[in-house]
Amino acid sequence: MPVGFYTQKIASGDKTQVTYAYNGYKSMTFTNTHSAAVSITLYVTSQVGTDITTTGADINLTAGYPATTAPQAIVLSATAATSDGFLNERIYKSNGKLVGVCTTFSSGTAITFAGGLVNALVDAEVLFTGTRYTMLNAVEIPAHTALKLHPEDFEFDTSSYNMYIDSSNASGLIDIITRY
Repeated sequence: MPVGFYTQKIASGDKTQVTYAYNGYKSMTFTNTHSAAVSITLYVTSQVGTDITTTGADINLTAGYPATTAPQAIVLSATAATSDGFLNERIYKSNGKLVGVCTTFSSGTAITFAGGLVNALVDAEVLFTGTRYTMLNAVEIPAHTALKLHPEDFEFDTSSYNMYIDSSNASGLIDIITRY
């Protein structure tokens, strides 16, 4: 395979899934293109129901919610659910059965599954997401500087995990360059 690269621009805010087009990576470089330091956290999240962690949020509807293929809004108890914890995440029941993917985070007590619910939910049922494994935790990248990782620093099973980056600087930009 010829040597090449894949790029992705990350604006700060909520987590962003790190995407890339190829296998056999040679390196991944995070470049701070902003005029101030930017702090990043890089992690993978399990996408299988056998490796889940509680969100602490539970269903708040006496009747519960039936399985459906139609979009479904869900009301949660006042547990201060966060966008970071739910948005675009696979949501599971405590037994590891998939509920669906949270596609809208309206508030700490309101989320939506645009693709419906794979399994029914009952009142007070606690929701789970895939367990997160942190690779870099709040690593500061100075202005106009790059951080290069080698394959042993970021390789993971792409069939079981998704990689995400989160930046703490509200106006920072990060370019990710993956060499293959």
